Amino acid sequence: MSLRTCRHRRNGFVLIVVLGMVMLLAALLFAFHRTTLASLAVAEGFHQSERALNGARAGLSVAIAAIADTNDVTADPRYTALRTGEEELPIADGTVQVTVTEESGRLNVNALKDKNGQLNRRLIDQLLRVIDLLNRNKDAAGRIGYGVVAAIIDWIDSDDEVTLLPFVDSDGRGAESEYYQGLAPPYRCKNGPLDTIEELQWVKGVTPEALAALRDLLTTTGSGKININAAPPLVIESLCEHMDATLARMIVQRRGTKPFKTVADLRDVPGMTDNIYMALKDAIEVQPENPCYRVVSRGRVENRTCEIEALVQRNTEAGNVDILLYRQSN
Repeated sequence: MSLRTCRHRRNGFVLIVVLGMVMLLAALLFAFHRTTLASLAVAEGFHQSERALNGARAGLSVAIAAIADTNDVTADPRYTALRTGEEELPIADGTVQVTVTEESGRLNVNALKDKNGQLNRRLIDQLLRVIDLLNRNKDAAGRIGYGVVAAIIDWIDSDDEVTLLPFVDSDGRGAESEYYQGLAPPYRCKNGPLDTIEELQWVKGVTPEALAALRDLLTTTGSGKININAAPPLVIESLCEHMDATLARMIVQRRGTKPFKTVADLRDVPGMTDNIYMALKDAIEVQPENPCYRVVSRGRVENRTCEIEALVQRNTEAGNVDILLYRQSN
């Protein structure tokens, strides 16, 4: 073998090694580039989420300022956008959508049992009527069972005794931890008051469809009385067995033009009878002393959204607004 041939072979081997190293380096650079891009995307997503959260916090601050500024933010025409939640307000490099709802017009499920552990028959009967009204025109598969009421009572009370409502014709039995421990996955009965209505999803008999139907009719706070100036029509209709949809609409129409200043003002509503008035007068109020509001604030930056839900109470005597519950989710 000649010296020239050996040199050519050695040069060819070196060239192959160099090409291999170049290809390996290119692969490493490509992988590093992809990792860098992924890291940048994660960082940008985190930055957008933080800005969306800041927007949601700003929306909550706006709502609290409005609640502190007026006796009833849901009735003040200056704050219509907060009541409807239909407007997306520009803020920094994103938007925020804020909805404020008055909680005192809804049925407080935490009051189904009083502090002494006694059943609140008036509220229980009203919740049963709410279920009847929701079940109208629904087939058997879509109906909410009466057992939901007893199950809610067992969820919020402190004992482990299963509630049985003897005045309910069918399905009047609740559930305690023994029932929930048999589910997959198992969990325990809370045996304490609900923090939010969303917690009802864990209660026996509350399907996603049932929760969707009940969500805007129930609350977790309040005196147990219904604010007639804020109640949805169906809640008004459920106040007593003689109330019908027509009279409920008349009440809503009247308060829309002239809010009720006293409970006795209801006597002036067309269609109101003495029997109906006497049946509901002790179950309603016209203006709670310290009203509670549920604030939902959604901040959005590009494709990132952050939602804050807060339960706030206007302390009329102290002149401030207290946050009773705060939850945030991305």
